[in-house]
Amino acid sequence: MRQLPDAGVVLAEAATWRASSYSPLDAILQGDASTASLDATAHRLDIAARVGAPGALVCTGPLGARPIADADAVAACQEWLADAAPLAVERGLRIMVEPIHPLMRRWSYVHTLRHALDLTDGITGVGVLLDVGHVWWEQGLETIIGEHVDEIVSVQVTNVDRAALDELRYERTALDAGDVPVAALVATIEAAGYGGWYEQEIRARIPRDERLAALRASSEWFAALEPGGEGHLGG
Repeated sequence: MRQLPDAGVVLAEAATWRASSYSPLDAILQGDASTASLDATAHRLDIAARVGAPGALVCTGPLGARPIADADAVAACQEWLADAAPLAVERGLRIMVEPIHPLMRRWSYVHTLRHALDLTDGITGVGVLLDVGHVWWEQGLETIIGEHVDEIVSVQVTNVDRAALDELRYERTALDAGDVPVAALVATIEAAGYGGWYEQEIRARIPRDERLAALRASSEWFAALEPGGEGHLGG
């Protein structure tokens, strides 16, 4: 047995634990106009493989002063993904590009699932990570999920505080609160044939003595949805 010291969570069967994703690789576009080191990427992929994750997520990084249609930035991202993908494949992993909500544009210039799919199209060993709390607002999201479910490597379930959004802030909240129709989107993902992991990425400001209760509440709420297939909720 071991205890997660910062949350009071005990893992009784540590040997059976696995991660639903590994986060993160360095952003592809670096501030000095270079791209992320492939040597560092290989090292982090080794860690992802050791913890049993299906993949390792990456964000593009911001465009900075580049225009949104900057062809050099797109080419640099796609070239990096093509070079990094074999490193993942040989470890039994996929690299997952995550679209990020526009309020968090300092992490990425890719804000929609469609954009992430376009960026990764045709690159073996690369897919997408779908965080419903980043893309629930996307036009035609249900159709996109249905048409590209095989490219979704892992799913993150998140809700976003409505009051914070009104103030142009991104603040996570409980799965059954906020603006994101989490239950409906999980149903859509399941209906599309997804059979992988669901992950709750918790970065809310939860007091230490309330964290375990919050984790249990999320797990119980998700279990009540009765998602089919092989899906599991990981943290």
